[in-house]
Amino acid sequence: MLTVGNTVGNYPYAMSCHACFGICGTCTYLCPTCHCFDISDEVKRDDGIRIRNWDSCMFPLFTKETSGHNPRSSQKERWRQRVMHKFRYYVDNFGAIACVGCGRCVMACPVNLDIRKVVTDIAKLS
Repeated sequence: MLTVGNTVGNYPYAMSCHACFGICGTCTYLCPTCHCFDISDEVKRDDGIRIRNWDSCMFPLFTKETSGHNPRSSQKERWRQRVMHKFRYYVDNFGAIACVGCGRCVMACPVNLDIRKVVTDIAKLS
């Protein structure tokens, strides 16, 4: 199992994600293990419904808080979070990586970013 271990903080994410538009979300929408969502409430007088919409953690406003603070405002931070979630946090919590290796994200990326290369490079740092 290829994980990113403790070296993930030393990896130059800015170099690996510099080409990412950060607005298409193709990688996350095609990924069979991505499950980010947004919740909105639609209220009409005394009635309302709560709607859960599919979202992408790669979008600039995904983590923006009501206060205006955005803990992952840069593309570098969002790319790092994506890698960490799939290859570190998920492993720590569930004992498996959150990538099935299907390659959909790589094939569909309009700027040819390859998460496999990033993870391989990170693994070499350890």
